[in-house]
Amino acid sequence: MPHLVIELTENTRLNCSQEELLDEANAALLASGQFQEADIKSRCVTLSTYRQGVDAVERAFVHARLSILDGRDTAVRQALAQAVCDVIAEAVRAGSGTGQDVQVSVEVCEMARATYAKQVVA
Repeated sequence: MPHLVIELTENTRLNCSQEELLDEANAALLASGQFQEADIKSRCVTLSTYRQGVDAVERAFVHARLSILDGRDTAVRQALAQAVCDVIAEAVRAGSGTGQDVQVSVEVCEMARATYAKQVVA
C-alpha cells in the first residue's frame, strides 16, 4: 500500500519512458509523507483497445487509480490525487506537441483496513 495503476491509451505520447513516469509518481507519493518508500507499488497498463467519445478524431487519455488504506481525510486524498495528476500531466504535456488532446484523470480509492491483508515474504 499504496498501489498506483496508470492506464494509458497506446497513442499517448510521453516525453519520458513509462519507467521514468513511475519513478516520478513514486517520488511524488513518497514526498507526501504519507507512505514508506518500500510500500509504494506502481505499474503502467497500456490500453490497445479503447474508445473516447464518438467522433472519429485521434484522442488519448491517461487514468490513474491510487488505492490507499482508509482513514486519511479529504484534503490529504485530494493532495495525493493532484500530485499524481501533476506528474502525469507534465510527462504528457511536453510529449504531445501534435495538437492531440490528452485527458489526464486520477482517482483515489480507499481500501478497508479491516479487510486488507499483506505479508512480506523474505
